[in-house]
Amino acid sequence: MGIITGADTLAGKVRTILGTPFNQYVKLDNDLRFYHRLGPAGSKIAARLLVGAGIPYGNSTVMPYSQQFFIGGANSLRGFSARSLGPGAFNPAPAQTSGTQYLADQSGDIRIEANLEYRPKLFSIVEGAVFADAGNIWLMRGNPLQPGSAFGKDFIKQMAADVGVGLRFNLTVLVLRTDLAFPVIKPSLPAGQRIVINQIDFRSAEWRGRNLIFNLAIGYPF
Repeated sequence: MGIITGADTLAGKVRTILGTPFNQYVKLDNDLRFYHRLGPAGSKIAARLLVGAGIPYGNSTVMPYSQQFFIGGANSLRGFSARSLGPGAFNPAPAQTSGTQYLADQSGDIRIEANLEYRPKLFSIVEGAVFADAGNIWLMRGNPLQPGSAFGKDFIKQMAADVGVGLRFNLTVLVLRTDLAFPVIKPSLPAGQRIVINQIDFRSAEWRGRNLIFNLAIGYPF
């Protein structure tokens, strides 16, 4: 339809179907996983790499919201609240976060995420986990309302990271999972201050309240 109608939003040629503009985009999404069993006890090493990009064109300048990428939460970067991370180094104003230090439902056109997890068999139905997650999302085109959100040559410096531990209760018919994680790299902070390992203080109630994220979920994260 875009080819037939000559849709080009940037040139002012917005085209519609039954009065509603239609979307044009290309989306590629890759999910690579690796699992390695360690001995007969059942312990494992698990790793995952997610790389995806969506490119709007023609009748669209942004991806449809339902097709954009999100990051953070129980099956993603577990040291960050769900959908609260990114895009890029964007840091929402305090007035937008209402004192919570994060703004939910942040979305992007590009996603890079990596997860590494050691899953030791502990006893009976109980399994452990020690893990690290890294990644972020970005916009294909910059948004003046979200400075630092566009994908660029410094994307590596805008990667977030967290570490954590967890327990899995393998009930055969399902796996009940608990994870406790905290961030070690926060891309929303100014450059040079994003690595926050030296700020870790488990004795501080304020630090725990701001950084520890508890996740309760069904099934393995990947």
